[in-house]
Amino acid sequence: MTSVHKTGFTLMLAAVMLFSLAPNAFAKQETQDPENLAAGLSYQFSTAAYEGYPDSGNELTDGMYASMDFLDSAWQGHLRGMTREVVFDLQDFKSINAVKAHFMQDTGNGIFYPNTVSMYASDDGVNWAPLSHKNTAIQLWLPGPPTDQAFVWDIAADSLPKEKGNAEFVYTRYVKVTFMTQVWTFLDEIEIWGVDGKARHAVKLKPEHPAYLQPGKVTGGIRNLALLYNGHYDSGAGDWTKDNIIPYISYVNAQGEPVDWLYDGVLYLGIRTQDGQRDFGINAKLEDWYWYLDKTFALQGDMWQLNEAAEEVGAKLGEPKRKTKVVLMVPNPGDAAGEFGDVDGDGVIENFNPDQVGMEAAFADKQKAIDWYMDQVKQRWTEHDYSNLELAGMYWMAESADLYDENDTKIIQHTSRLVHREKQKFFWIPNFLAKGVFAWEKLGFDAVAQQPNYYFDETDPSRIQDSAGLSKQYGIGVEMEFDTRMNSFLTYRDRYIEYLNGGVDYGYMNDVYKAYYQGNVGLRDSARSNDPNNRILYDWMYQFVTQNYQKNDTNVSPETMAELVNRYVALNEIDPAFGNDLSYRLQIIKQLLDDNNPDEAVTYMQDFLAHIHDEAVQAQGLISARIASVLDSYAQVLIHGRE
Repeated sequence: MTSVHKTGFTLMLAAVMLFSLAPNAFAKQETQDPENLAAGLSYQFSTAAYEGYPDSGNELTDGMYASMDFLDSAWQGHLRGMTREVVFDLQDFKSINAVKAHFMQDTGNGIFYPNTVSMYASDDGVNWAPLSHKNTAIQLWLPGPPTDQAFVWDIAADSLPKEKGNAEFVYTRYVKVTFMTQVWTFLDEIEIWGVDGKARHAVKLKPEHPAYLQPGKVTGGIRNLALLYNGHYDSGAGDWTKDNIIPYISYVNAQGEPVDWLYDGVLYLGIRTQDGQRDFGINAKLEDWYWYLDKTFALQGDMWQLNEAAEEVGAKLGEPKRKTKVVLMVPNPGDAAGEFGDVDGDGVIENFNPDQVGMEAAFADKQKAIDWYMDQVKQRWTEHDYSNLELAGMYWMAESADLYDENDTKIIQHTSRLVHREKQKFFWIPNFLAKGVFAWEKLGFDAVAQQPNYYFDETDPSRIQDSAGLSKQYGIGVEMEFDTRMNSFLTYRDRYIEYLNGGVDYGYMNDVYKAYYQGNVGLRDSARSNDPNNRILYDWMYQFVTQNYQKNDTNVSPETMAELVNRYVALNEIDPAFGNDLSYRLQIIKQLLDDNNPDEAVTYMQDFLAHIHDEAVQAQGLISARIASVLDSYAQVLIHGRE
């Protein structure tokens, strides 16, 4: 496209936009016609465009809309990495009523729409108030020719996140646009529409201070929720036993004995159906839902095993009346299920596919299925009267919510009402690129933790920071992700540690609601491992859950152990005089290692272990059994490395 053609195209597009917005945001402005306040304006990017598709200079505000050819130099390209931020200084306070950001998608060349685009306003360029969050209205990854899409906040059509009466403008100086990146993201123009000065019905917005979701009443009292998958596995990993559950709800020592509590909540959920052919998150049918309920609530089934584990741990830790909080999944009544089954026994097969039965009929059938499932859960739970369990809430299985699909929104909200009717909480763990995350409260969820998806994807470690920042921005929690590969492969061990270290760096270790995906056997295998380098992964998780973890590079030394002793002395877990004794012993071990005398150092470390595990020492309260177990793991790593 030539520059002459681009200019004509741009003028025409601007005229069309003014005409299309006039009945909404601009109709009542009597003194001035809104204009694009960003035209020709400079801006600040959090991350520069990729060098192959650079910003040639105010490229986002030059009025030059690109063609659908990704080689058109008017496009600016961004490749993976952190969520991008573009900040505009309007140079003075002005009244804005629309923000527009224009993107393209060309899946054949790896260019995709951002999943979410957000707009913010600020008085000082530091503290921000949200104007809007927008998901893509066009499916990501959709094959076909290139398309373009404008993400628009228009105050007349979208209002404000927090109602401001008859507000027609936002009075502000700074505007920020953020967008997520996945592979390539291409954009060419950002427009900010409004008028100079303070217009009639223009309001200032109070900035919001981003904060993670804190555990408490809204999370059903759960701080750390362990995901235990109890669907079908060829290996039988979904068939839970008391002994396999105990290392999750309690911190066990090297002998497998509980010495403290660990995760205070358990989520039972399934993916594969009984024959392994269908998915509870996509297309499971009524017979599958029956099978899952029967398996979970069988006489010696998964829930019974959990109750047995909670009862045994409570008895051993001297808290026999303590109850483990339970969350149970709600299968997703997805369109793909099609003919689901006869839920109400009227001889008519319920069908979830709107293309086959229409939107209204499909929603009504989904509603029947959810109603039936919730009634079944209530009935079966009541029948068993589990002594050491508390049903704290229900979990929505689908990991995304399409806000452009009215039926999807309605069925989630309907389920939320049923959950709340039982005085329970509604849980959700959306994936990193999920739609609807920012609208979690509107959808009816109470406890939400976002998946970073770093552990599984070949992404940059900055994903952990990016996901944590988005969780904080949306006011939700964080999911930790790992599996048994951390016990066998250095790459996955490092990723696991990066999640732990991220909790320190980005603040989600302390007083933040968290969920834990661990592949069903990952942490259990660490707890039972004879390799001290694997066992210590379990101990680090215990320290993380109890908010005592400190960043480490996996190198255990007498110095790191001495730091650990000092930390637990400060926490009153070790008697100060006894702590001094342990520190002195560790100094001797360090000196022996410095003198290249590893055999004698190992002998002294073994004596150190005998000392902290001495029954008389623990009977006097000089060191608790749980802290002795932690120090034991560190010592074993050091001994293992010197033998």
